[in-house]
Amino acid sequence: MTPIMRTRQQKSAATTSRVQRALVRHASFVLGFLALNACTDPAMEDAALSAAPATPAPIKVITSGGFTAAFDILGPLFEQATGIEIETEYGSSMGGGPESIPVRLAGGEVADVLIFNDRAFEGLADAGHLRPETRVDLANSVIGMSVRSGAPKPDISTLEAFIETLRAAESFGYSASVSGTHLSTVALPSLGIWEEIESKSRRIVTERVASVVARGEVEIGFQAVSEILSIEGADYVGPIPDEIQQMSSFLAVIPANAGNAEGAARLIEFLSSPAVAGIVASTGLSPVSSDSSGNARTTSIARQLKVITSGGFTAAFDILGPIFAQATGIEITTEYGSSMGGGPESIPVRVARGETADVLILNRPPLDELTDQGYVRPDSRVDLGRSLIGMAVRSGAAIPDISTREAFIETLLAAESIGFSASVSGTRLSTEVFPSLGIWEEIEPKTQRIFTERVASVVARGEVEIGFQQVSAILPVEGADFAGTIPEELQEVAFFSAGIMTSAENSGDAETLLAFLSSEATASIIDSTGLTPVVAGGTNQLNASR
Repeated sequence: MTPIMRTRQQKSAATTSRVQRALVRHASFVLGFLALNACTDPAMEDAALSAAPATPAPIKVITSGGFTAAFDILGPLFEQATGIEIETEYGSSMGGGPESIPVRLAGGEVADVLIFNDRAFEGLADAGHLRPETRVDLANSVIGMSVRSGAPKPDISTLEAFIETLRAAESFGYSASVSGTHLSTVALPSLGIWEEIESKSRRIVTERVASVVARGEVEIGFQAVSEILSIEGADYVGPIPDEIQQMSSFLAVIPANAGNAEGAARLIEFLSSPAVAGIVASTGLSPVSSDSSGNARTTSIARQLKVITSGGFTAAFDILGPIFAQATGIEITTEYGSSMGGGPESIPVRVARGETADVLILNRPPLDELTDQGYVRPDSRVDLGRSLIGMAVRSGAAIPDISTREAFIETLLAAESIGFSASVSGTRLSTEVFPSLGIWEEIEPKTQRIFTERVASVVARGEVEIGFQQVSAILPVEGADFAGTIPEELQEVAFFSAGIMTSAENSGDAETLLAFLSSEATASIIDSTGLTPVVAGGTNQLNASR
């Protein structure tokens, strides 16, 4: 099989927009370019040329399937944050196929970073293909089973049930790499039924086993869990029994022939950092973080950004902020405040009393007001996500029906107490939505306006029975369950936007951060927090007019 490679030309249009936004991200390069074109003195031209930073060298990565799902998220995030292009190719950790990493290295193929199963490490190191001292363990994985989507999920929770499932299956597949080698040479022969089932087994060489299962070519399949979860058309059943399980570790290492060892070391540090552990875990792996302190990469001169974000975007920024900091070495100080309200922690009040920051993230209308008042650069606003108003109940409590206007009114009348935020969503509810229902006078005495914390936190403590706020501010709160969104005819989409303060001390890195937050690379993470991402490149592009 021809190795798969994503080059600059073959990547999506989102990658092209990232390249175009490099001029924004690297403001010093723009200034150097303008200065060069303004020069008439050849000596000055040479000086300007030498001052302009060179384009970072690309990093070529070959990763095996077990870490692919994680790297397909983390690679673009690193690219977007740093401006360093990554050329990604895929290959198995073991096996004799032409795409396998050992065969490719033996043939002299050059790469900067290799990611593969640790069981292949010793052989590759002994053959002189690696710089062993650069090894960093990234994650652990176990073997799981998949079936075609919608098919019954057989019981494999015990060894006896697992054997029965293998006997009953018309066909089964396993990988040609580490997990499959373990199954076919150790685990399945140990069950005493290998001669009975071998004839209906299939060794999958050039693709993921779950892809073959999804097409119905085998009934059940076995591979590392991380290689099952991302396959459409296949369902994950569960891990194989502990008695025959094999824990595998995935590592990153710099090969001996690497052309960009400096960039490779930076990428590996990013991949092994606590900042990305949650993303690695979401792909079915158990992350191994190399730095328990969670500190970002250090640089000789610390670059810093101060960000103030409102609650609706907090869940997303609490993931993306540390990732950006780890990738770039820019230290981020994050503070929190509401988009509106007269409380001392609200962002407009803090700005009005003289507090400064580099980046503000809040609901669009108050951000626009701050722009009109001269606190935010008019050319800097970028929309990041859209949000709806939802309802929370205490975990384990019955979830009332709010799917229609009539059901919503009934729920409000029946509730013993109601909470809503002191920010944008709560202001709309208390001044427009509730009064429009004709029951405001009846329910107002049992309402509580929440100023200093998320409404769902108050619900979780049982201080109010039901609470309303943006969905993205409900989902992260432990002890509270999301009950649904308020009826569509009462709903109003809220935009969370970011802007750079006119008093910003680090506007260059602030622009880089906004380009990162509004990029295609971060969209799936923003979506997972209950927001609908708004990807820059259309009407909401950085520097687009209001």
